[in-house]
Amino acid sequence: MRHFLPLSIRHLALVFIVGLLALTGFVGAIASYQTRSVAHSMAQHAHDVARTELTAAVERLVGQMTARAQALAEWDETRQQLVMPEYYTHWRDHRVYESRMLNDPGGRVALYAADGRILAPTVAGPVMPAVFPASWPADRSVARLVRSGDATVLYVAFPLFSDAHRHALLGHGILRVDFMAALLEQNALHFVDRDSIRLRMADNEEIDTSALPTRLTYAPLPNADQERFLSILSRTLIALLGVLGVAALLGLVVYNRLLVRPLRRLSQDIDAMQQGQFRTDGGRTQPMHVVELENVRRSLYDYQLQLRKLHGSLEHQNREFHSQARQDALTGCYNRRAYEEDWEALREDMKSAPQSVAFLLFDCDRFKAINDTYGHAKGDRVLTLMADALVMALRARDRLYRFGGDEFATFLVGATPAQARQIAQRCQNLLDASAFADLGINEPVGISIGIAFCPANEAAQVDDLPKRADIAMYTAKKPGHDRIAVYGEDTDAASQTLVASRETSALFQALATPGMIELHYQPIHALPARQIEYYEALARIRYNDALIMPGAFMPVIGSRRLETPFDLAVLQQVDADLASGQMPAGCGVSINLSAQSICKPEIVSQLLELSRHNDSHPLMLEITETSLITQMGDVRTYLELLRTVKYRIAMDDFGTGYSPLRYLVDLPVDVVKFDISLVNKLGRDDRAGRIVADFASMMGNVGYSLVAEGVETEAVLQKIEHLGIAHAQGFLLGRPMPLAALAGGVAGAARRA
Repeated sequence: MRHFLPLSIRHLALVFIVGLLALTGFVGAIASYQTRSVAHSMAQHAHDVARTELTAAVERLVGQMTARAQALAEWDETRQQLVMPEYYTHWRDHRVYESRMLNDPGGRVALYAADGRILAPTVAGPVMPAVFPASWPADRSVARLVRSGDATVLYVAFPLFSDAHRHALLGHGILRVDFMAALLEQNALHFVDRDSIRLRMADNEEIDTSALPTRLTYAPLPNADQERFLSILSRTLIALLGVLGVAALLGLVVYNRLLVRPLRRLSQDIDAMQQGQFRTDGGRTQPMHVVELENVRRSLYDYQLQLRKLHGSLEHQNREFHSQARQDALTGCYNRRAYEEDWEALREDMKSAPQSVAFLLFDCDRFKAINDTYGHAKGDRVLTLMADALVMALRARDRLYRFGGDEFATFLVGATPAQARQIAQRCQNLLDASAFADLGINEPVGISIGIAFCPANEAAQVDDLPKRADIAMYTAKKPGHDRIAVYGEDTDAASQTLVASRETSALFQALATPGMIELHYQPIHALPARQIEYYEALARIRYNDALIMPGAFMPVIGSRRLETPFDLAVLQQVDADLASGQMPAGCGVSINLSAQSICKPEIVSQLLELSRHNDSHPLMLEITETSLITQMGDVRTYLELLRTVKYRIAMDDFGTGYSPLRYLVDLPVDVVKFDISLVNKLGRDDRAGRIVADFASMMGNVGYSLVAEGVETEAVLQKIEHLGIAHAQGFLLGRPMPLAALAGGVAGAARRA
C-alpha cells in the first residue's frame, strides 16, 4: 500500500486556512445568490398578487356599473322617460338616487332618443355627451373608457327597448362615473399602493374596458414581513461569514493542534453529519464551525416556523371575525349571534345583580303578502325602514336584534311594564309615520308587538321571557286584539298553556328522544310498468302507544319555529332506517324538507352525511313551502352542492299556490310533484282538465320529471299514463306503511290490492 509523505505543520496550517477561506467564499456566494433569488421571488410574488387584485377590482367596478346599467334598462320608469320626457330632469337628478338605482353620488345617467339626441343636457355636474356616439353599438350594452383632460371617465351605454322582448328600440342610456375615483374608493385594494396607480391614456383617447389591465401601472405595497425576513437573512449571512473568518484567523493561532486531534474530530463530526447526528458536547464541538452552521440553520428554521404559526393564527382570527360578525347585513341592526351573546351576558349579570327586564318581540304584519306583491327588493326596503323606526323608538342604550325574516327583538333592562308599553307604542307610532308609500306600497305596513316582563325579584324566570313574548306576539296578531299585547295581561289562558298541549309535549319529547319520530313510507311508482322506484318518507310521532299524524303536530312546528330541529330529526331517522338494511334493495327515498331549513348548516351537513346511501338507495329532496324562501341565492348554492353528491331535487305540492313558476327557473329542480288538486282535474274532460294536461305535457317536454300525487282512481291513473307522466303516487297504488312492513313484503301485497 502506498503511503503519502507527511506534511509540515506550516503546510497543514496553510492548506487548512486556504481551504477554510475558499469554503467561506463558496458558502458566501451560494448564500448571496439564494438571498437575491428569494428577494426576487418575493418581489415577483408581491407584484403578481397586486396585479391580480387590481385586475379583479377593475372587473368588479365594470361589472357593478354594467349591472346598474342593466337594472336601469329593465326599470319601467326609465322607458317612461323616453315616452313622456316631461318628468325626465327630475327623474335624472333625483329619482334615480332616491330609488337607489344609483347609490353613488358621483355617478350620472343620461337618456337619448332613438335618433341619438340627449333628452335634456345637464346643467350642473359632469357633462354628458350631447349625442349618442355613432361608433357605439345600438343593440347591446357597451363599456368605454374616455380620457378627457385630467379626468378618466367610464361610460356604460345600454339600449332601451319598448318591452322585455326587445321589439322596438326607444333610445339609449349612458351611465357615467369617474373611473379612477371609483376604483380607489373600493375597499378591496390591500396589496396595491393606491398612490402608484396610473392609467396610460392619451387625451381624448377612447378604449374598451377589456384593454384596461394593459393600460394600468402600479406598484405593490411594501411587505414588512418580507423586508424583515430578508433583513434577518442578510444579518445571518453576515454573521455566518464572520464566524468562518474568525475561525480562519483562529486557525493561525491553533495550527499546532491541527495534526491529530482536530483531524480525528473533524472526520468523526463529518461522519456524524452524514448520519444526521450532531454532537453538542462542548469539548468536541468548540473548535468546529459546522455546529455553528447547524445552529444558524435551526435558528432560521425555527424562525420560519414562528412566522408560519403567526400567519396561521392571523388568518384564523380573521376568519373568526368574519364568521362571528354581529351586524345584520340588510338592516344594520344586531343579528341573532349578537343577541345570543348579549342575552347570555344579561343572564349572568342577573345572577349577581337582579333587575327588571322587559322583552319585546316584533313581527311585521302581512310581510309575506308584501314580498309576493311587490317583490323581495321592496320587502327588503320595508325591513330597512322598519328597523330604522324601531331603533329611533328605543332608548339610547337599548339594542335591536333581527332574528331573521321580518322578526325583530329587544330587551329593556331596568324598564317597568309601563315604560315597556310606552316604548312599544312609540315603535308603533314611528312605524306608522314611516314613508312606506314612497316605495309604492299602497297597503298599510303594520307591526305586532309581544311584551313579556320579569321583575327583579323573579330573576330566575328571565329564561322564559322570549317564549312568553312569542305567545304575546301571536296574541297581538289575532283579530280583535290590539297590535301590542303583554303576556299575562292580554294573552288568554289557551295561549299561555299552549306549551302544555298533548301535541306540543309529544313534539318536544320526540325532538329530544331518538326513535319517537316514526317514518311511514308511501311508494312512488314508475309508469307505465307500475314498479316502485321511490318511497316517500312521511313523519309520524309515536306517543303513549299512539300515532300523532302531521295534521296535529305540524301547526305546532310552525308556531314554535321548530322546522329546522324537526327536519334534522327526520334526516337522522332516515339515516337510521337506511342503515338498518330493511329498505328494499334499489329503491330510493324521497325526503320532505321545509323551506326554512334549506340554508341551515346543520341540515346541509346531515344531508351530506346521508348521501353515502345514494349508491344503494337514491335520495330525492322534496322542497315544501317554497314561498317562504327568502335567501334564493344561498338556497340555489346549497341545492347545487347537494346535486353534486347525487341528490335529486323535487318541488312538492305544485299547483297549491305555494310553488310559483319562477321557482322552477330560479332553483335547480329535477322533479315536479303535481298536487292532488291538479291530478284530479286530469281525469275530467273540461277546460280545467285540458289546461292541466297541456301544462303537464309542456313541463315534460322541457325536461322536468313529473310525479302525480293523490292518485285514487284507475281512470285518473290511465289518464296520467296516456299523458306520459313518469311517476304516480296515491292510495290506489299503495298507502304509507312502516319500515318493517316494507321489509316483510307487505309493500307488494298492498300494490297488488
